[in-house]
Amino acid sequence: MPPERVCRFVVFLLLLCCTGRTHGKSVAQPEVQVRVKVFDSGNLSPLPDATVVVHGNRSVLASSQGASGDAAVVNFQYRMGTWVIITASRKDYVTSSVPWHASKVPLFSSVSLYLLAQRPGTLILYDDVIHVFHGSPGGRSQPWLHIPRRSLQLNSSFSEMTAVLTTARDISEINDFPYLLALEPNTTGGENSWTDLTVVAAVSAQLFDREGSEVQVIEPVHFSVPLPSDSRVRSPTSIPVWVYDVNTGLWVRNGTGYIRRDGSHFTWDFMASRLGYWIAAFPSSSGPGLSHPSLRDITAYHTLILLSILGSLALLVLVLLCVLLYYC
Repeated sequence: MPPERVCRFVVFLLLLCCTGRTHGKSVAQPEVQVRVKVFDSGNLSPLPDATVVVHGNRSVLASSQGASGDAAVVNFQYRMGTWVIITASRKDYVTSSVPWHASKVPLFSSVSLYLLAQRPGTLILYDDVIHVFHGSPGGRSQPWLHIPRRSLQLNSSFSEMTAVLTTARDISEINDFPYLLALEPNTTGGENSWTDLTVVAAVSAQLFDREGSEVQVIEPVHFSVPLPSDSRVRSPTSIPVWVYDVNTGLWVRNGTGYIRRDGSHFTWDFMASRLGYWIAAFPSSSGPGLSHPSLRDITAYHTLILLSILGSLALLVLVLLCVLLYYC
């Protein structure tokens, strides 16, 4: 084959590869619409003005605010077969979420979420610590937390603070917390995955100033939480602790807690890096969450595809160069 023809053949193949890649990128993902209805989990009454967020690829895909007396509608770009997390939140309620996916473009989709009302906590201010609890001070089988006074970032008076402290009193109330799906890093250097969690206890704690803004803490907080009344735990043990990440809609591992015997009851003790949603849970031993391969980290999935394409192109260029060298 003459060198001129070989060169033209090489240029043609390279242009063909580039055209194929450009065409693949031009295919837009379909947009789906989901109608989200939010209810009070106690009396099942509708909750207007709830905020709905759709999480996917460890980022926010869409958000919407429900109108008064109506459901929230969210529209977002969706890749068929993958999972997203739909989250609903409202002031004075525990945030709740649910996974969602579709194998083809739906004509209509509706999701219902039920929110658990937050429970006010009793607050006592000491010289060095803020004590938040339920029931009477020093009462047994009651949740409490100790916050170092110096750790508060507060713009108003301490006397104007309010607190909420909500725990799962039985296993059914654990389901009212954000969906029990966690991001578990791969320690061997592979891709991260989503994994289901087997939860033993759950707690939500927040402080508010007089304007209703959340007060942040900059030092660890000591929690003591009684296990649900129908817990199956029968002996003291250590247990992984997870914190809810509002940016991804997933639970993230954050230390270790301890289950201790307190008379005839068991109590979960741990140090938290901040206030918010916390659970004591063991990762599922059955593999990726929901037993679905699409729950693996989508970013790593796209990286593998890109590396495969680049590797194929590099191999093609190498073969063509060898052909050129042979004929030239």
